[in-house]
Amino acid sequence: MNSSPELKSLLLLKNRSKSLYDLIRYLSKQRLTDISSRPVLSMEDHEHPDDFVYGSHQTIIQVASRDVRISFKSHFTLRSTQKLIERKNSVERTPRQILKSTYDLFMEYSNLVAGGISQQLHATGVVAGISLPMATSGFDELISSDEFRPMSFFDFWTISGEEFKFSCTVCVDFLDETWLDSFHFDESSIIVVQEDDDVEFL
Repeated sequence: MNSSPELKSLLLLKNRSKSLYDLIRYLSKQRLTDISSRPVLSMEDHEHPDDFVYGSHQTIIQVASRDVRISFKSHFTLRSTQKLIERKNSVERTPRQILKSTYDLFMEYSNLVAGGISQQLHATGVVAGISLPMATSGFDELISSDEFRPMSFFDFWTISGEEFKFSCTVCVDFLDETWLDSFHFDESSIIVVQEDDDVEFL
């Protein structure tokens, strides 16, 4: 995305909808703890969002309605996230098994984040559907980074804990903005995923 610093500032999600920005950031942190039982120790703005390379692997999921389209991605390397799939007394796994388990974890993580976003949109009267999550390797941001759409707003951040770190990005396309005036993020309304709902990633 070749643009001036002033334009980039205008395209940041937190400058367009602080409530939606807070919601997505909160869910990205809470759902990781819910699914992995590992606390997030820091969540910070990405240091180099313009690099458009955030990890060798990624998952993507989309929340979409006629009012808004939200694309949420998690970007990671296997080395920096391997701690998340470790289980007590687990046998040694092959590289292929590690890749599958990590993809499974992050796809379910994407589902939980997208479900929380959809829940909050529904509470505002915005009926949104959720796509199936996809996992892949590569850096598609390098291909799409020069596209400019005035209704698109972005956020880039990193999530870190004990022996793990990965990045998240989101692109929000506002197709109709009338609902934004009544949209408010209330942390107390977020459903916590109980430990009984944890998924075992073999």
